[in-house]
Amino acid sequence: MVLGPFATAADLGVRMNRTFTGAAETQVNRLLADASSLIRMAAGYQQISRVDNDTVTLRGPGTTCLTLPQRPVLDVTAVAGLSAGRWEWDGGQTLTRLDGCTWSGAVTVTYSHGLNETQPGYEVARSVACDAVKRTVLNPELVRSHEVDDFAETLVDARASLLAGEADTIRQAFAGSSVGIS
Repeated sequence: MVLGPFATAADLGVRMNRTFTGAAETQVNRLLADASSLIRMAAGYQQISRVDNDTVTLRGPGTTCLTLPQRPVLDVTAVAGLSAGRWEWDGGQTLTRLDGCTWSGAVTVTYSHGLNETQPGYEVARSVACDAVKRTVLNPELVRSHEVDDFAETLVDARASLLAGEADTIRQAFAGSSVGIS
């Protein structure tokens, strides 16, 4: 499944008070997609974006509890081969076997997870993506520093990457037992 970027060229344009069109819009959208991938990586490979009825096959851990990989879990609709009375969802990220058996072998689960675009965590991801790309737009030659006579200026790294503080923000936004990484 291909996940979209957290922001669009129009979102970045609003933050920068400008409009991107044509080739510039295409490039900004590509950079926003790249920044979104970096954000998902910093969040422990959480998809973050809402996905309904996602079907995944997991390796059973050999215990009565199975942890679903993407958070927050919004709903669990099916476990292949098991009726609803044989398992229970705890409302968080865990499925528990109720029939005395363990989760073993391949376990296929259909569930919904992630954040809507209006939720604060998603808005944090959108903001960080825009900030990462804005540095590239404002400094397309990736100039690190320049000097004129006795004036010297060092610029922030303009690559579409996350600064340490941005990566920390993403980790904080998606840390915890119910959302993101632990």
